[in-house]
Amino acid sequence: MPQTGNTYIDNKITRLQFIFLIHGMQVGVGVITMPSELAGISGTDGWIAIFGGWVCSIVASLAMIQVMKKYPNGTVIQLVRHYFGKWSGTLLTIIFAAYMMMFAYLIFGRMALLIKTWIMQQSYTYVLMLLFVVPAFMVVKGGVRSLGRFAEVVILSTIWMPFILLYVFKEANWINLLPVLKEGWMPVWHSVSSTILSFLGFEGVLFFYPYLENKKTASANVVIANTLTLAVYLFVTIICFVVFSPDEITQYHLAPLSAAKIIEFRFLERFDIIFLSLYTLLICKTWFPALHIAVHCTEQLVARGKTNAHMIVLLAGMIVFSFFWDLSWHESKVWIARFNQLGVGVAYLLPFVLWGLLIMRNWIVRWRN
Repeated sequence: MPQTGNTYIDNKITRLQFIFLIHGMQVGVGVITMPSELAGISGTDGWIAIFGGWVCSIVASLAMIQVMKKYPNGTVIQLVRHYFGKWSGTLLTIIFAAYMMMFAYLIFGRMALLIKTWIMQQSYTYVLMLLFVVPAFMVVKGGVRSLGRFAEVVILSTIWMPFILLYVFKEANWINLLPVLKEGWMPVWHSVSSTILSFLGFEGVLFFYPYLENKKTASANVVIANTLTLAVYLFVTIICFVVFSPDEITQYHLAPLSAAKIIEFRFLERFDIIFLSLYTLLICKTWFPALHIAVHCTEQLVARGKTNAHMIVLLAGMIVFSFFWDLSWHESKVWIARFNQLGVGVAYLLPFVLWGLLIMRNWIVRWRN
């Protein structure tokens, strides 16, 4: 994606920015719905399944790093073109372009639905989406360094938000978590598939790796990023489990917001409105990088050097699509479930396939020589 100087060197990102970019793509709207979804599958033992998703995401992330080490000065698109030819690279570009466009649109649309459902029920979804078009354009056009700085500022300035939920501990009933494994391990294993999908977003490694200043730290960085995601998911889920009863939590589809609604001050009655307003910034750091990657891919296919034009077309397409098809919350959930099936292939299977192909190719080359 052409940026200042049009080279990866001119857009290097720090280790902290790399960590926050990966972590930021993972934590979005999903953390709001995770507690009730886990409770519906495995009850209050669902928090244990989060560790399963964490382990799987770390293993897949480390596989991505091993793949990218084979071609450290380019993205996965350039890597595939270099080792497997132009047509293979083009096919992968189309796959990632479609994948990241869906990623960005579904999160963008669900963010607007979240605002509409909780605050502005009478507003149209596409109107709410219009409010974020200009900020998205301004941040994404700056390239990976701009995205890294945005993620860094947003996370560091909102790091207090999870801890404010500690206020609701006065309503907590820790008995809700006992006994542990009340139904055995099987319900927990069934929940792992859900938590694996909640960690999607680490596939950004395949596109942000060449921008990392010190690539020797890449493996440690992805472990830290996934662990931060684990901490957020675990913290929010346990708070919701101890505040709401096992039967009650399944009725709250947006359990963390419902918990924030309990918080009241003499000078502020609806703290949940402030909480959600600030949380939109955290959601933006999820779909902004996905939009950048989508633009990078489409630009590899047509009209190279027209970065701004690609962004305008994609953002306008999202608004127009929402204008003609105003998804409900249930429809959005259905489409995200379908997207997650694609995500398993792209994020969890593709790295190992590429790694295996690269090992096989190197073995064939050595055998011929």
